Amino acid sequence: MPVVVPADSERLLTDFVQTVITGDYLPTPPTGQAWKRGNTIPPGVTPKWFIQVRAIGGEDAGRVADRPLLDVRVWADGTTATEAARSQAARVLLARIRQKFPSNIFAMPVPLPDPVDPSKVHTLFTVQLFTRGVQA
Repeated sequence: MPVVVPADSERLLTDFVQTVITGDYLPTPPTGQAWKRGNTIPPGVTPKWFIQVRAIGGEDAGRVADRPLLDVRVWADGTTATEAARSQAARVLLARIRQKFPSNIFAMPVPLPDPVDPSKVHTLFTVQLFTRGVQA
């Protein structure tokens, strides 16, 4: 009997973030730096020029659909000199997500202290995607 397997929303959004990075939509980092993306950050590390996507929950929307909640965190280098670039990157990324996916915004981009080094700042926003599973 076939079943419907939910979409991997974390991977879906992480892959999309890579297309935004390679499309040169984000502010350009300083020479020698480049935007990176991923789902995990090693303990005790404050990343630089990094976008993290993490599934934090969600809800079932029936047999074939889900509404996953995803946190998106954006780091530049944590200094006040790159604050505008970090903030703009988060807003551009959110706009691109809204353009590409059916979604709701749960939390608009907000600057927060870095969990490891509170003297540095990153930006967080939360989106809820509307996804459909695939038959397996």
